[in-house]
Amino acid sequence: MKIKKVRFFFLIICIAQLFYLFQYRSGFRYDIIKNAFNEDAGIIYSVSAEVIESRKILKENNISNFNLSKKIRENQYFYQRFIEFNYPARINNSSDFTFFLINEKKTNNCKIIETKKYLKLTKC
Repeated sequence: MKIKKVRFFFLIICIAQLFYLFQYRSGFRYDIIKNAFNEDAGIIYSVSAEVIESRKILKENNISNFNLSKKIRENQYFYQRFIEFNYPARINNSSDFTFFLINEKKTNNCKIIETKKYLKLTKC
């Protein structure tokens, strides 16, 4: 009987340790599991706010292809995430629509279509 109590106590300690590891050590987020079947669940944990904003701009303006400024192209993180996260919208070097970072100067022949917190969309 005493061995059963020790085993049960050991099992409880192991389970408590697993919960501790998930909660405080691994960066695991329960809200991702709770919303696993919702569209865009957990995107704030996976990509930056600039990339999320780019998808919103593309959807609002119904744009299927876009171009990126030189400064965005130089940053490999932004470049890759912009392309992957905004699929099925595709990057096209000859597109009229170009994304610029908010603090970046646009070219003279471009007209600003929309300005948000992190990005501006222009038509050139």
